[in-house]
Amino acid sequence: METLDDVIAKRFSQSLIPFIKLVDPMRQFTIDQKLGEAWDALPLIDQRKLYLYLLYRKWRGIDIYGEPYFIIKNCHPVPFNWNGHPGVSKLIKTNRAVIAKYQGAFGTYTYDEARVYGMTDLKPFN
Repeated sequence: METLDDVIAKRFSQSLIPFIKLVDPMRQFTIDQKLGEAWDALPLIDQRKLYLYLLYRKWRGIDIYGEPYFIIKNCHPVPFNWNGHPGVSKLIKTNRAVIAKYQGAFGTYTYDEARVYGMTDLKPFN
């Protein structure tokens, strides 16, 4: 259940704008009421999960396809385990990587993902 603070954070942080810049940098799609309502219907935590999921896909060089409305309605984000993948050394050097438990298994995740997905047993990557 969302708190009042979550609802206020969604509205006043203008979280839709960073999402749009990420998924539609060429501004091919219009921001209309339908899109805004779909975004506002997502709980704040789900907005954050979706944004991080798409951001890290871009970091890994994976293109994002689809209309923003379709992405909001149909994308089911999951955290990315960086263990053994290109880019993990960059995360480690910038102190963004942590070892954390997600769904019973340990992996290497960004600190932001560990926090947003409620991972347990967080340990700094040393």
